[in-house]
Amino acid sequence: MSTLIESLAEHPATEVVRRANFADFLARHPRALLFFTGDIGQRPEAHDVAIVVRELIKQYAGRLALGLVDRRDETALMAKTGVVVVPALAFMADTRTVEVIARMRDWSAYVEAAARLFEAGEPSA
Repeated sequence: MSTLIESLAEHPATEVVRRANFADFLARHPRALLFFTGDIGQRPEAHDVAIVVRELIKQYAGRLALGLVDRRDETALMAKTGVVVVPALAFMADTRTVEVIARMRDWSAYVEAAARLFEAGEPSA
């Protein structure tokens, strides 16, 4: 694990998510962001995504929980969330995947996904 990813793991808004605590994590956090890093040695862009994640949890402090997916359980949890390519962020609302963003994208893609995440579950007018 890289220093940047380790610092995310130690952030107060972050929990390391494993298969065993996946359902509990989502049940406790109605709006969550799951970060699938993949093998950082093979996919160094995970560092760039980690910086985005750090900014998102800062911007949505108290409203968005971060689940850093343990590498040992990534494959199993990818299947449950619709993630196909890593690194990826799965935006989760009320235990369901609202959106997945794979690889590094423009900041606006993440902001728009977060907006849709917070709209998900709000009653329609």
